[in-house]
Amino acid sequence: MVSTESPHGPVLPPRFFFGVSLAAVGFFALWTWVVRPWAPPPSFDMSWAEIWRDWSETHAAFSGVMVYLTDIGGVAAMALLTVMAVIWQSAVHNRTLVVAWIAVMIGCVILNSGTKHIFDRARPGELLRAPVVHERNPSYPSGHSMGSTIGYGMLAYSLLLAERRRGARALILLLCATIVLGVGLSRIYLRAHWLSDVVAGWTVGLAWLFFCLGWLERWMRTP
Repeated sequence: MVSTESPHGPVLPPRFFFGVSLAAVGFFALWTWVVRPWAPPPSFDMSWAEIWRDWSETHAAFSGVMVYLTDIGGVAAMALLTVMAVIWQSAVHNRTLVVAWIAVMIGCVILNSGTKHIFDRARPGELLRAPVVHERNPSYPSGHSMGSTIGYGMLAYSLLLAERRRGARALILLLCATIVLGVGLSRIYLRAHWLSDVVAGWTVGLAWLFFCLGWLERWMRTP
């Protein structure tokens, strides 16, 4: 099936993706039990928020970089990335990845909204937040961290399918991982989220992304 749609075939065995997804689910469950997002934030969350609030007051220029990083992981950026990816995969006649992009990103929206409302955790208070932060929806897990993990993870996967050179593949993974890390750290820096929200967002995003990629890899191996 992939031989007619992707030049280089599947990336890794489905069991690898399913295994990582299962491990991420387990870590999220353990992390949630430790953090207890239904209770007041743990001391390490408060400490990190206060550290970055105090530091940002004397490093205003750095805040602009953090705002840019947070924007490239936002809803608008993820929607634009999805549209561009669908256009790209349609142009190369890869219907499998067109469907995958749409399904994975719609699932991301549903999963993030659902988990946020289950835990209904409050974001850092007004005295902690950066002035540019205006979100008021529940905090746990971070939507930017989750969405960027899935969106840029899908981008990396799509590029890896078309790239054979080992050095280029390593660069793709490094760049996409750096973006995801930067988006998450920007949410902590701006105090839009607690640190534990961001870790949870990365974890849930990884779990959903790899679960979907496992099924995609299995589908592409079907005769």
